[in-house]
Amino acid sequence: MKNRTKYILAIVTVIVVAAIAIPLYVKSQHTTFRAEVTDHMTMLDKIDSLQIRKITRISSAEEEEVRLEDPKEIQNVLKLFRDLELKKVKEARPFNDLPDYYEIRIVINKEGRFTEHFGVWVYSENTISTYNGAATRDAFGDFEITNEFNFNELERIFNKLKEDAA
Repeated sequence: MKNRTKYILAIVTVIVVAAIAIPLYVKSQHTTFRAEVTDHMTMLDKIDSLQIRKITRISSAEEEEVRLEDPKEIQNVLKLFRDLELKKVKEARPFNDLPDYYEIRIVINKEGRFTEHFGVWVYSENTISTYNGAATRDAFGDFEITNEFNFNELERIFNKLKEDAA
């Protein structure tokens, strides 16, 4: 009778631990663009610049770049990413079938004391990578975009900014 009680207690313990651990693990795999990039800013921080590079796989000589320092233009670009929901994946770089992708570098002035850098690589409508220059652990993150993201809108904004700069 005592062995049976121990088995039942062990099974109940495993079920309770699994019921708690599995939802926590699943939740830790989901995040947002805000949590990964913009939530690291305080009210006193200011975005100094935002640089967008279009990187073409076929020829690196065709790389194009736009640098923004106007806060309104920077906010217009960041609005595109504002509501992105992300799911952590092992690798988000499907280079085999992509002709080009975008690299976005964000430089944040932290309360006038130092700067912090963030990087965002947008590979397609469903894959993105991030880099947090201030992170000491897990600075890079690869994600799958789980909600609607318009990659063509990013291309349109980039081309418009490039024309305005010329």
